[in-house]
Amino acid sequence: MQGTESWLALDGDKLITLKPRGRFKADNAVALVAGALAGIGLAGIPKELIIEHLDTGALVPVMKQYPPPTLGIYVVRPPGNHPARKVRVLTEMMVECCEGLCRGIMLRDAQRAS
Repeated sequence: MQGTESWLALDGDKLITLKPRGRFKADNAVALVAGALAGIGLAGIPKELIIEHLDTGALVPVMKQYPPPTLGIYVVRPPGNHPARKVRVLTEMMVECCEGLCRGIMLRDAQRAS
């Protein structure tokens, strides 16, 4: 559902580029989820945002043989080796939150597989 944008995917250990075609394009995850739920087409959406839709069967994974590459989450902050305390605290909170989300998703995936 992302128009003329290219998608990166893995074919085994090889990185490939996919060029989906469509008339709907969005750079907002909420709009992509709504479009996928409406049946407009495929969307590359982080599992964290659609886990309940996967659990209910409203959305199903497709193209499992071509998963997206692992991506990182990065914090952009002012330069320097000693950021302000509020920047450090916010960064630490974000790291804890993301780690918690990942642990929760891995636990749900393990429970679903068993």
